[in-house]
Amino acid sequence: MASRPISLVLITVILLAAIYLVVFPDDFKLTEVFAGSSPPSCDNGSAASTTTSSAVQLGAADADAVDLRVLIGIVTVPGAYERRALLRLAYSLQPRPVRAVVDVRFVLCTVDKEEDRILVALEVIAHGDILVLNCTENMNDGKTYAYFSAVPRLFADRPYDYVGKTDDDTYYRVASLADSLRGKARRDAYHGYLTPCHWRPEKQYMSGMGYIVSWDVAAWIAETPELRDDHDDWEDVNFGGWLRKGGRYKNVYNEEPRMYDYWDREMDADVNCFRHEHRADTVAVHKLKDRLKWARTLHFFNATQGLRPSKMYHLDLENNIYRV
Repeated sequence: MASRPISLVLITVILLAAIYLVVFPDDFKLTEVFAGSSPPSCDNGSAASTTTSSAVQLGAADADAVDLRVLIGIVTVPGAYERRALLRLAYSLQPRPVRAVVDVRFVLCTVDKEEDRILVALEVIAHGDILVLNCTENMNDGKTYAYFSAVPRLFADRPYDYVGKTDDDTYYRVASLADSLRGKARRDAYHGYLTPCHWRPEKQYMSGMGYIVSWDVAAWIAETPELRDDHDDWEDVNFGGWLRKGGRYKNVYNEEPRMYDYWDREMDADVNCFRHEHRADTVAVHKLKDRLKWARTLHFFNATQGLRPSKMYHLDLENNIYRV
């Protein structure tokens, strides 16, 4: 009888070792992990689709109807676990876009800390929505280039129509986003919010809250390695400069006022061209820096409409709700 517990322990140790070798092949560092088991995918299938973006599970009729595929990469850092959990909820509960697939991924650079290596690996296993790129975490030193240049290789088997980058304090309304892209050019496209707003057009670029380019632009970035070191300003400023210098700044789509920074009456700030109240036709709202701003934004867009009465909980969503 004593041999059985020993055997179980040995089997457990062997299994754990195998998992570590698979997840951490590069000296126990998470680098360029792409595991697509079940990423958040906003498509016209089930109400909470968790299919992979590389093999979207749609019925034959639905698959034939899909005429737009978009990848959104949310730039974040390994330790932002709570924010990623919130974003997964926020996107999975949105209304589905019509005839479109919008896949959401979280974009990290190489994961170095011991605790993050383990916890991010668990997210990869559970959600399959993490891209870990071969770069060092940074804000304005090449992460944007690393992302856009990696996408064409990672998704070469099934290219998207458009590739986007956004912050983890931005909330895209994916149905509105799909509607805003449908019918637009699919070459040399640059979509977002032009900033500084109402200023010299030759100096404008898409705000870092979120911007989207056509697949050919991402492929061009991947084929232009000199862009890697072409950064002397904020990355989003440099990105607009790349497109101008490369002759790609052609089909430019400004979504003002449907993309904007969060504002409510409790803030000590005025409404202006980039900051104002929520709109029903919002494409994206930015600067959701804390839970309260997220809660008020999600309440405005009726994110809790699926909540049904139950004896298992008592939630009064109407009392003490601030109305903007």
